[in-house]
Amino acid sequence: MRKQTEASMLVTGAIVIEPDGHVGSYQVDQAEKLPPAATGWMAKAVSAWKFQPIVIDGKAVRARTRMSVRIVAKSQGDGRYEVRLASASFGEDGAPGEFVSSKELKPPSYPQVAAMSGVRGTVYVVVRIGRDGRVEDAIAEQVNLKVVDSEAGMTRWRNSLAKAAVLGARKWTFNPPTQGEEVDKPFWLARVPVDFYLNDEKPASYGQWEAYIPGPRQSTPWMGAMDASLGADAVAGGGMHPIGAGPKLLTPLDGT
Repeated sequence: MRKQTEASMLVTGAIVIEPDGHVGSYQVDQAEKLPPAATGWMAKAVSAWKFQPIVIDGKAVRARTRMSVRIVAKSQGDGRYEVRLASASFGEDGAPGEFVSSKELKPPSYPQVAAMSGVRGTVYVVVRIGRDGRVEDAIAEQVNLKVVDSEAGMTRWRNSLAKAAVLGARKWTFNPPTQGEEVDKPFWLARVPVDFYLNDEKPASYGQWEAYIPGPRQSTPWMGAMDASLGADAVAGGGMHPIGAGPKLLTPLDGT
């Protein structure tokens, strides 16, 4: 299990997408807090990104949008590390009422046995939101743990946190869009990370590596043909990201 351990950080910023889809420029938030390995890989990847052109009123336009990228480092032994861009999400919040937004996201209850055993982790939940703003269905897409146990133990803890997160998610409520292209959809999808931390623990600060053991990615049956692979864990805790919104990346995330 220890050999599977990764360390990651979430880097946020903004990019400018030119009419032909390539990235004209970009900037990262609080660059002074980021290690050289992170900024170096960002520069390499972003220079090769190409997006589906942003079209407004039938014409491709230059557009600026927010980005959130998760950078992962994994030990290869002998002091060497493999660094890669693991996931990303792109897009602005949009005009008020243009996309589905959170109304009440009450934190799920911490499983008592997990808490007493010092089990911590993050569950990435995908919810299907009905037209009344309530959650019609929810699934734990991925569970990353911050404890080491046997393989059977890790599976048990992942299942425990996933069950608690999904039960809590079914009680969440959202604000359906009231204008724009999303307004007439039969349902909306959103990804919400749920952090399970003990009382004396705080999430890693911006620009700091955070170690965890990644869990397997679960498929979402009602996602259909929608490609949401870029954003599995690229949303900061306490937030949400509408799935299917934002610019579409056409090239590999790592720039190859």
